[in-house]
Amino acid sequence: MTEQQTGFTLPRKVSILGAGKSGMAAARYLSKRNIDIFVSDTCSMKDLDFRLAANELAHVPHEAQEHTEKVLVADLIVLSPGIAADIPLLQTARKKGIAVWSEIELAYRVCKPPIVAVTGSTGKSTTVGLLHSMVQKSDRQSVLAGNIGFPAISQLPKLPPDGLGIVEMSSFQLETIVAFKPKIAAITNILKNHLDRYRSEKEYFSAKKRIIMNMGPDDYLLLNLHDVKLRRWAEDLGSKVQVVYFGDKPVAGDCCWIDGDDIWCVLDGTRAVAGSLKQMQLSGNHNRINACAAALMAHLSGISPNAVSEGIAAFGGLEHRMEFVAEKNGIAYYNDSKSTTAESIREAVGAFGNRRIYLIAGGKDKGCDFSVVNKAVQAHVKKVLTIGEASRRIIQTWSNLTLVEKSPTLEEAVRMASQEAQAGDVVILSPGCSSFDMFCGFEERGRVFKDAVLTIRENAADA
Repeated sequence: MTEQQTGFTLPRKVSILGAGKSGMAAARYLSKRNIDIFVSDTCSMKDLDFRLAANELAHVPHEAQEHTEKVLVADLIVLSPGIAADIPLLQTARKKGIAVWSEIELAYRVCKPPIVAVTGSTGKSTTVGLLHSMVQKSDRQSVLAGNIGFPAISQLPKLPPDGLGIVEMSSFQLETIVAFKPKIAAITNILKNHLDRYRSEKEYFSAKKRIIMNMGPDDYLLLNLHDVKLRRWAEDLGSKVQVVYFGDKPVAGDCCWIDGDDIWCVLDGTRAVAGSLKQMQLSGNHNRINACAAALMAHLSGISPNAVSEGIAAFGGLEHRMEFVAEKNGIAYYNDSKSTTAESIREAVGAFGNRRIYLIAGGKDKGCDFSVVNKAVQAHVKKVLTIGEASRRIIQTWSNLTLVEKSPTLEEAVRMASQEAQAGDVVILSPGCSSFDMFCGFEERGRVFKDAVLTIRENAADA
């Protein structure tokens, strides 16, 4: 589906603010359509020149090291989610009547396939991954896009009109939607998060709520039954959208729940099996709840229970999310670099039963409440090796619960853990923080961890 088919006309001049994945994808899309674009990023000129050349955009006018008023010579600004939407330059843009959109908004305007969107503090990536696996087992096409790492503007245009766009959305991306409207939206949970960007938890929650901004009574909002904040919010929604809860027990009205290994749904008074968890590869009750949410979205999208069950069985997890890396001398190494909240640490260290955990945690401090992990740390963690900006708060919070030691680098933390751990133990990177104090993203952090683990294995093998 093209922009002509949707009735949307691309603006003549577009500025791209931020030259990361989403910015480069938007620039490629617009450049191929002969739109005048300008790229602005705060990285070095050498770095920006390299990125543009790698994306066949070396000819595009650009600026580096700072964002200047050159950005304002545009009809539209496409904003990277890593840049706050209220910086002075963007305030000036809005006063001048220049639209400021996320890359997802642009993708929605030009393509408009049916969209299922997922947001929340944790579980987003696993939930959309499970849903995509379910749809792949059916006769319907789908793509994964958004915060999971695949820019929407590079994915959604691939879909036929009857395909399904599965979009993971962060609060940052939701800040700059305008017309974006999913048919089905799910919120996995709302936890204390991103307080380095937002002035309060309320402001963070408000950004998440924007997912239903354009939805109506014929659209579905799926909410985690076990999240008190979400249930309280739902009480105030009235007939704005159709609310359906998911969780580990049924409630009055429309809902989806887990009974043993079966997933059941009640919609408009009709009860049906939506799928089975019997062959699920992922461990942990939190992942069963994620699967329940995905099954509900699939059910509402017309995906059969058999396809749902097969999709659950086939899904082995995502890279950087509880990803098994290697085992050496009986010590297992797991990469959970996608963990950016304290609650995700809690789920990670609790997933291995009675095995002793060497936990590598820390990174850019987003203001998470690390005390929510206290019981899990005390029960499961033999030692914490901290990295990055958040080390001081982690040490203050957990030093009376278990052994805690600061490491100068992630590689050194891996080395220290491998020297102390014994057969049967688990070494896991589950940072509970964003990565931008030390890395360019959680993907790089995860790759560095895996490289460090594999290097240790090779050295041990050569000894």
